[in-house]
Order: sequence, then C-alpha cells, then structure tokens
Amino acid sequence: MSLPFIINNLHFTVEIVGALTFFVMAWLAADAYVVGRQSRPLLRVFGFSLVGVSQLIHALTVSDDLYSLLGAVAFILGLIFVIGSFFTGPKTASLEPTSGAASGTPPAQAPAVLVLPAFASISLYVDSLTALLLCVVAFLSFRQLKKEFDRSLQFFWIGFFVLFLGVLAALFWKGQNGFVLEHLLRLAGFLLLSVWVWQYLQLRLRESVVLIFISLTLLISTIVTLAFSSILMSKIEAETRSSLAIDTKVIDLAVGGLLEEARAKVELLAERGDITNALTEKNAAKLAVLLSDALSEEKLGFLLVTDKQGTVVLRAHALSRYGDSIGTERAVESALTGTVFATIESSSAEKFSIRAAVPLYQKGTLIGVLVAGFPLDNVFADRMKKITGLEMSIYEGESVVATTALGEDGRSRLSGIAVDDQSVREAVLERGGAATARVELRGEEFLASYLPIISGDGKIVGMFSASKSQQEIIALANATNRLTLVAVMSLLLILALPFYFLTRRLLGDEI
Repeated sequence: MSLPFIINNLHFTVEIVGALTFFVMAWLAADAYVVGRQSRPLLRVFGFSLVGVSQLIHALTVSDDLYSLLGAVAFILGLIFVIGSFFTGPKTASLEPTSGAASGTPPAQAPAVLVLPAFASISLYVDSLTALLLCVVAFLSFRQLKKEFDRSLQFFWIGFFVLFLGVLAALFWKGQNGFVLEHLLRLAGFLLLSVWVWQYLQLRLRESVVLIFISLTLLISTIVTLAFSSILMSKIEAETRSSLAIDTKVIDLAVGGLLEEARAKVELLAERGDITNALTEKNAAKLAVLLSDALSEEKLGFLLVTDKQGTVVLRAHALSRYGDSIGTERAVESALTGTVFATIESSSAEKFSIRAAVPLYQKGTLIGVLVAGFPLDNVFADRMKKITGLEMSIYEGESVVATTALGEDGRSRLSGIAVDDQSVREAVLERGGAATARVELRGEEFLASYLPIISGDGKIVGMFSASKSQQEIIALANATNRLTLVAVMSLLLILALPFYFLTRRLLGDEI
C-alpha cells in the first residue's frame, strides 16, 4: 500500500476524531446554555460547532479549493467565537485591559474570507491566522485556570496548545514527515480535549451513554471505512499497474510501427529516379523541392540526404542546416555499406529519433544515403498522452529527453532528469525487461511503468514510461470513504437506536 494512501487515511481518521470531539464539546456547551441562559456557553456552542464542521469538511475532502476554503473559514470563525466567550459574562477589573484585544479580533478574519483562485495561494496566511487564534485560546484558558483555580481547564488549554503546535509543524516542516507530525499533534490535542469533555460526562450517566453510542458508532464506521477503502485501493492499484504495463506496450507497438513505416517509406523514395538524378547533378534547388514535397506527402518527421562520405547535402526539414557529417551514425554507416537499416538512435540535428537509411545508387555506383524518420520528442509524447490519458516520458539512456510532465510553473517540461530508482535501471536498462515503480514528479507521487527501447542492433538505448498520479487513486479513496462512512454510520445508528432508548429508559428509572 502506498505511503500517500496511508497518509490520506491518517488524515481522515484524525479529522473524524476532531469532528467528534468538537461536536461533543458543542453539545456540552448547549446543555450549559439551556441551564444558565448565559452568553458564554452560547458563543461556545457556535464556536465548537463551526470547528467540528470544519473538521468534518477536512475529513471528507483533501484537495478541493472551495471546500478547503470553507473549512478554513469555519475553523477560524469558530475559534473567534471561542475567544469571544472568554470576554463575556460579569465584567471584572482583570478583564478590562484585554477588551481592546477582543475588538482587534474581527480584522483578523479577512484572510480567511478572501475568495482567491486557489486555496494554496492563501494557505500560508490561513495557517498563520489559525495558529495565532489557537495560541490565543490556549493562553486565555490558561489565564482563566490560574485566575479561577479551575483545574478542569488544564486539559482544555493544553489540548489547544498542542493543536497550535500541530499548525506550527505544518507551517515550518513541509513534506510527508511534516504532514505526519502535524496530524499526530492534532490527534494528541483532540484526545486531550476529549479528556476534558469526559470530566463533565463521567458523572452524567445519560450523556455518557449517548457519547458511548456515538463514539462506538463512529469508531466502527471509521474502521469499516478504512478497511474497505484499503482493500479497494489495493485492488485498484494492482489494476492500475497492469493497465500501465499495457499502455506502455501500446507505446512500444506505436514506435515499432513507426520504425517499419520509416523503413518502408525511405525505400520507396529511394526508388524514385528524380531524387537520385538531382543528387548526381548536385542541383540543390531541385533536390530541396523534391525532398520537401516528399516530406509533406509521406508525413515524415524528417528527411535528409547525404553524399557517399556521409556528409549531409540537404535536410528537407531544416534547409539551412547541412554540411555536417553523420557517417558514424549506425543507420547511415550501415547504408554506406549497401544495407538498408532502421534503428532508434540520437543524431546531432534530429536528436533521439526513429531513423531509417537506404543507399542511393546511380548506375550501380553508391552516390549517397537517404535518411527518413520520426523524432521521439515532446510532440510524440503529447500524441501518446492523448491516446492513453497518461503522463508519458521518453528516456535516452536513463535521462528524460521528452515528456508530457510539466514543472511547477506549469509550462516547462521536466526534461533532463534521470531515473533514480536502481531497481528500474537494473530491470529495464540492464536486463531489458519491464518494471513498474513509484516515482516522484514535482513533489507528487506517480505510479510509472517502464519498457526498454531497443535499437536495430538489439541494444538497449533508452526506455519509455507511462505514469499515473497517485492523487487520482486517492481521490477515489476519498469518495469511497465518504460513501462508506455515511452508509455504515446510518446502518449502525438504525440498529443501535432501539437499544439506546431501552438503556436510557432503564437509567431514567434508576435515577
């Protein structure tokens, strides 16, 4: 099972625990409000409820900008309500100096309610504001503990302080390790707040029964959800690996087809006497017209002709570039000896490409070589992506020379990077087999399948890869989690309600 999926499930579990904790806290505050009709518990009802809603939103959505923004706004507004509750009730001298701080709170809401194109662009400001508000709640509750000697607030202020540390971890420690540390601290904070809640519930049997029913229902629902999604994701990942291997073979077949096409077309063109005559006559203008027309008609990627020493006479695809020697290239070298040859190799002008070369004869005498082919470039990779829907990369050796994967700027291609997985290099580049592995591109994990590129000599000269983002699989896991959680919770609540009412009646009779 992939690390991103495990992290995603950790996120889901922690946020569900947080949602339950704050909803129970809101319930206790509502009960206190019904008894005393004071503004402090009422503000906490709103505050804890909003934070609970925020936790639920974050549990069921991970990367959606709109829901992330709504969750952040709910969390921040909830904390503001909680902070406001510390300044309500009878006025005392010790509270007077801090009233100015309360009046300064509303402007801090601005970063949370700004509607910007992407949540990531304001996440730093949102997290900073959240950390500040959590720290304020921890400080105010600690001050109240010291002032009123209310030891029940000990777990309350420590819980919020640990939540504050969790946000700091997210701010200053990026990556998967920071994500895990953040969620472990958040889980610890929620558990501390749960202990604070339990202090009030342990002597209230009816409320304890309700909490036990809700907690067990949520616990069982979460376990079933995670177990089901884990089994489903394992199967989906296995199918994805198989699909990637098939799609990579599609690329291999496409390249094989182009190799045969280049060979067939260059042999057909070599039989045309007009090209041979123009080369013999050294008529560059006529040769340019003939090769340019052939390039267009045959839909080739490139077409060029050399003399009998292997020096380029004319390139139909780059008329200004000629005079360089390519006699040492494998395809041309073979054609100069009288053998038609097709291969995949790198050239100074056409770079890594499919190349077919055929000798040109005039009255039985070798006068040059005709070379045709297709470049294995970004255009080819883009075409393969349209067919498969996957990120495609072409490697010359172990380095990427063409890819559909874009950098963080969304424009530049991730060319030039080398495969860093030793098992892939050994399986594909050394043994000539296929391999599937997890790779990281622009900080995101992908599943990638690799196949070797074999030259006309049977040598391994590179490899193809087709990759699929793990986020697509995780998005499916989130959808599965949502559906399973709702279904299982609904079923368990329906089954548990009769038993709960019976237990409540028995407890009521005893009391």
